[in-house]
Amino acid sequence: MKIAILLNYVNYRQTVACCDNLLISGMDEVVIVDNASNNGSYQFLKDKYGVSESVHVIKSKKNFGYAQGNNIGLKYAESRFQLHEQNSIFIVNPDVVVSEKTINYLDNFVMRTPNAGAVTALINGTVNSAWHHMTPLSSFIYNSWILKWILLKMGFREGSFYRESSNEDAFIPVDVVTGAFFCIKQSVFKKIGYFDSGTFLYYEEEALYCRLLDDDFQNYLLNCVNFEHVGRGSTSLKKLSFKKINDYSRLYVVSKYYNAGSFYKRMYHVVNAVDNFILILLRRVSS
Repeated sequence: MKIAILLNYVNYRQTVACCDNLLISGMDEVVIVDNASNNGSYQFLKDKYGVSESVHVIKSKKNFGYAQGNNIGLKYAESRFQLHEQNSIFIVNPDVVVSEKTINYLDNFVMRTPNAGAVTALINGTVNSAWHHMTPLSSFIYNSWILKWILLKMGFREGSFYRESSNEDAFIPVDVVTGAFFCIKQSVFKKIGYFDSGTFLYYEEEALYCRLLDDDFQNYLLNCVNFEHVGRGSTSLKKLSFKKINDYSRLYVVSKYYNAGSFYKRMYHVVNAVDNFILILLRRVSS
């Protein structure tokens, strides 16, 4: 059984379009989790899919963020459909469009590959849906938004994407896969405890990589299939708010999974404070 978890926050029209596309593309069940939207999204979705046997609309008590919001849907799926070796889970952002071919390729791959962790496809025709994992050193360097801006101008990106393969039928073992769209065997996801709910937003993929690696699972990127991602379907944070959430999540992951010490954390906070001050001086807090 192919089960999609679709996390909605405010943008219910995009969620409907995504859900309908998933059903047309062969998804067996879709669990929509409304993450405490404040615009009537839950009732709209409930009315829209109230009689559907394949779409299940539930809601969270408050906006718990990406990881915990998805976990609510994952636990519902486990309870509703039971835990089964033939069940695959698809994590799908509302701003994603995916074909039946892609869904079937990913489902077949995770079912026939014993060590498969999270598996994704090409995003908008590129390999940018997977990247190399962070390290304490790279995390510290790119924690500085000034240094990050300079390095990006020089063509350097934290983690860096994988090179495109000349063999379109190939799959690439990768570190981190995008949280916008991936497939994973339900039993594998359950074994690692689903997403780490310690972050509200950002770096959930990095934590997922570490959790899967600890249990010897390998993430993969399939080069023969594709999905479309519009981007920022439900995220419209002000720059400083975005930065503070990003900084917290980055430090959480590097502390928990890479054993960053107390001195590292102190210096990390100093860099954050300097960057925040500069952003305020440049009046970049709301753009």
